[in-house]
Amino acid sequence: MKRTIILFLTLVCGTFAFSQKAETIESLVSKLNKTEWYAAQMEAWQKVIDENPQDEWAWRNLFKASYYYESFTNGWESWEEQDHSKTAEVVREIETRFPDSYLSNLCKSRFALRADSIAYERGDFVRRAVELMPENACAEDINYLACRMWIADPESPLVNELFTKSYRNKYYPARIMQFNRNMLLCMEPNAIYFPNGDLDSAPMKILQEALGERTDVTIINVSFLHADSFMEALYKKLNIKPLTINVQDYSKYGEDWARHYEADIIMYLIKESKRPAYFSPTNPKTTILNKDSIYNEGLVLKYSPKPYDNFSVAMHNVKEVYNLEYLAEPDLVYDDWETSGMTDMNHVTLLSNLISKFKKRGEIAQAEHLHNILNKCLYRCGKQFPTKAQEYFDNLLKAQIEEK
Repeated sequence: MKRTIILFLTLVCGTFAFSQKAETIESLVSKLNKTEWYAAQMEAWQKVIDENPQDEWAWRNLFKASYYYESFTNGWESWEEQDHSKTAEVVREIETRFPDSYLSNLCKSRFALRADSIAYERGDFVRRAVELMPENACAEDINYLACRMWIADPESPLVNELFTKSYRNKYYPARIMQFNRNMLLCMEPNAIYFPNGDLDSAPMKILQEALGERTDVTIINVSFLHADSFMEALYKKLNIKPLTINVQDYSKYGEDWARHYEADIIMYLIKESKRPAYFSPTNPKTTILNKDSIYNEGLVLKYSPKPYDNFSVAMHNVKEVYNLEYLAEPDLVYDDWETSGMTDMNHVTLLSNLISKFKKRGEIAQAEHLHNILNKCLYRCGKQFPTKAQEYFDNLLKAQIEEK
């Protein structure tokens, strides 16, 4: 995952030849900046700290700028590299100036020093940060701690409390929340769902915890499969025996070991729980499962060992389950989350093939309505995507409309 981010940034980064003002360092899912921007922000926030060494907000942003910059440029391949990094220096300085504070525990819950590795794995810093969390904590940090608590102690009432706070703070834009609601509502009862990242898991968890929507669905973020505490609670919830698996056996896959390891756990959970299983459209684990067993049902992918008419299900979802009308609003303006456009493009890639299906069934009005919605998605996303990508999606939509 880390290498993927580094590669992406290498392709898009330019150079910053000017100094920057200190700006709030936001989560990558809300705003992804160029590598040089984070380097410049490190300098900018250091200047703020030099003027006021007790400014905790400045220290928080210096930590995040350093964390993202080093993650993108070289990462940490060993404990030695991690312990001698710039980010480690920032964490140690925060710990010295603000011992056992909300800030120090927040940073250590994200970045572990070797001496703190055991406490980090247990989630001790997460729990302490939540205990010390001020009333005016920023929405992003609340959401981050909610996700970390979800991993460390899934059954804790603090999970509900934190995700409810995230909902009340309106951390995620409405369009991302609606995208997740559409996915959540179309799954069968008692389903298990495998998302791949923040945008298709945390907002859905918020809907469950804060609003009580579809709490029968079990959300299993793929990255959580490596967390013992989460997996222990998951096996208990699904009422299945824990899987005995040796990580060393996957060394034969080299750098690709994690993908195969996770895929085997996923298949075990599906088969043993005997529950309907769904994947987010961005989950790369589906590429090493049996492709003939993965079916597009609209905005989610379903696992099924037996063939079935998934197009009928997807068409039903479009007509009866999904709320897509907000995508057709003529004056809809994007929020400042760059990833909002990406979620809209998911609609185009997943639903465009239904246009011709509706036409073949004689549902011309429905076909034209769906085309209108997806075309407006393309129009609004145009500025966020390179020309070649825009042309690709234009051609995709055109091909579906003209198919006979």
